[in-house]
Amino acid sequence: MPYTEATISEALRLSSVAPLGNMHKALYDKEFKGYMIRKGTTIIENIYSINNNPEYWGDPENFRPERFLSPSGEKLKNPPYLIPFEVGRRQCLGETFALDSLFLFINAVFQNFHITQYSKDFPLDFESLPGFTRGPKPFYVRIASRL
Repeated sequence: MPYTEATISEALRLSSVAPLGNMHKALYDKEFKGYMIRKGTTIIENIYSINNNPEYWGDPENFRPERFLSPSGEKLKNPPYLIPFEVGRRQCLGETFALDSLFLFINAVFQNFHITQYSKDFPLDFESLPGFTRGPKPFYVRIASRL
């Protein structure tokens, strides 16, 4: 099951469903990495940029769940640069519920169904549709019962 958890983490990293975080406002003047942020400035986290930064991930364009596994095969706890649910005091309250639901749903689907590409005429495209939230482009797959 650690590989399933790592796959979920990698899918959340690569997809960046909500590419920009919520707006925040600076409560006081603060210098940050050479930049002066004035009190009242609107601040938005660029989650997509963090989840796809080569400095943190090496090869962010590749889907590699192994990056979330320890050398012994255990799921890494709290990977430092994975932030699909925001950060800090305003992070999503439903994060634990969402992760548990994804884990149960994905396991149930793959225990009961075999999923393959529909045909060579309909190649899978992993680019997303742009927007406030990102979603997949239309795609075709073949789903067959394992039973």
